[in-house]
Amino acid sequence: MDVCNITMFKDENRRRWCADTLRLLIHGFACLCLALVFQPFSDGAVGNDASAYERTLLEIQKQIETGNFAEASTLIAAAVRRYPHDGGVENLLGVVEIEQGYTAPASKAFSDAIIDNPRLAGAYLNLSRIKMQSAATDPAVRAEALRLSLKVLQLDPTTDEAHYQAATILFWNKDYRPSLEHLQKLSAQARVKIGAEALLCADFAALGHRQETNETAHALAANPDLTEQDVDTCVPALRAVRRADLIEVLLNAAAKHQTLSPDGLRVFGLAQEADGKLQIARVTLEGAFAANSKSVQILEDLTRIANAANDNEGALGYLAQARDLQPGNAELPYEFGVICVRMGLYAEARKAIADALRLDPDNGEYNLGMGLVVSFSEDPSQALPYLARYHSLRPKDPEGLLALGEANFRAKDYDAASQWLKQAVSSEKTAADAHYYLGRIALQEGHLDGATAELKQSLALRADQPDTLAELGQISIKLRDFAKAASYFDQALHKDQDNYAANFGLLQLYARTGDSRREQQSQRFDEIKNIKEDRDRQMIRVIEIRPTGLSNEPK
Repeated sequence: MDVCNITMFKDENRRRWCADTLRLLIHGFACLCLALVFQPFSDGAVGNDASAYERTLLEIQKQIETGNFAEASTLIAAAVRRYPHDGGVENLLGVVEIEQGYTAPASKAFSDAIIDNPRLAGAYLNLSRIKMQSAATDPAVRAEALRLSLKVLQLDPTTDEAHYQAATILFWNKDYRPSLEHLQKLSAQARVKIGAEALLCADFAALGHRQETNETAHALAANPDLTEQDVDTCVPALRAVRRADLIEVLLNAAAKHQTLSPDGLRVFGLAQEADGKLQIARVTLEGAFAANSKSVQILEDLTRIANAANDNEGALGYLAQARDLQPGNAELPYEFGVICVRMGLYAEARKAIADALRLDPDNGEYNLGMGLVVSFSEDPSQALPYLARYHSLRPKDPEGLLALGEANFRAKDYDAASQWLKQAVSSEKTAADAHYYLGRIALQEGHLDGATAELKQSLALRADQPDTLAELGQISIKLRDFAKAASYFDQALHKDQDNYAANFGLLQLYARTGDSRREQQSQRFDEIKNIKEDRDRQMIRVIEIRPTGLSNEPK
């Protein structure tokens, strides 16, 4: 399965992802707000006063470091009176405010510090940290955070945190190359931090650098600090370049350090599915559902995997649980009905699709599905209202025209059937089937030449049609061209040895010609007839699906 089609890999919760990325800023480049956030001496402090100024700031810093914010505030108030409009003091005021959770006053203090001391790199960096809290989801704030980070780098090009913040913002903006350039300017110590490695992997993936993506992903997997949230940074970019294998490697490594969340397990399972490991993926996703037993999304994933493994009963079991959790979701009973059709359970399918229509009566697909299922019932005319509704909803779809023609044919209203089928032949999508049914109508009405022409036209459009060959064999019998009839039946049986019409036609041919193989073919036809009768019984069978995914049917 193409990893691009796995639903979980969509950016389903950008806000959560952004919060995780902000966590990486702290986790990857943790540094005290006080470290290099003020210049020891203001531009106006010289001589002995400069020494007093330095002692004042150091004392304030000491109180902040010990968490004594009340005393720090008192000292700052005195410093403001002594050193008005001083960037260093205002910067420390901002630190005290942000440490106590007062974002707005802190932002003002840092802004004032920048105004009063435009070269104070620490104030720019502190203000950029505040902006980063909402930068991921607010383009205007993001632009301001980037401007502040770049200003820090203008004042001090070696500031790792500013490079990382700039790289993060540029990544959010999909400016992957400049993001990568900032990451490559990090110090050697900073570059091996988990946040930098995760962003580096994402940038390389987004730029299509396969070898570098492989190398950084495996380096990230080997990092002992790796968490599920770190992997989340890489997932969108890796998904975009169809690297489910690396997503699997990273989540497998993260799982060794901590238990994955239900969402993490789901991504893990979907990566395994995309990598073709269906059985393992199913086990992983069942673990995800065990951790979050209210998730219809995971049950839908399990349904898809069960379908891919041809485990129809397992798929029905997952859907049954999903329907219990979301009784108002019309898609769930419809999908249940589709699987029932695949299993030949037409009565069960009809009941399920009726539930879907009750919830969403104007859904075209549901009306078409119900019409097709009902057209195989004892009264095919009951399908016509559903098919007419579909045609009114999608009048240009040839599938609706063909379905109306088939239903009228089964209801033996050949005039109405012909009208719809003659419209369906104009579409390449439905022409072969439309010609087939028009041929059968002509045969029913005794127009052998017309029937032959229609059936041959059907075969010309799609050669692999044993039923069409069997019909041509029947016409040949009527025309007493037994050799040609035998050829048509042999071709049909070569394509489908259990074809009912071809086996019956061959039995008729042997009876007409006194062929010695008649008795053997009679026995063979009895076998085919029994198979058909069993299939017909299956069509009206009702099954009980248990929440475990097992049915009441024997394996």
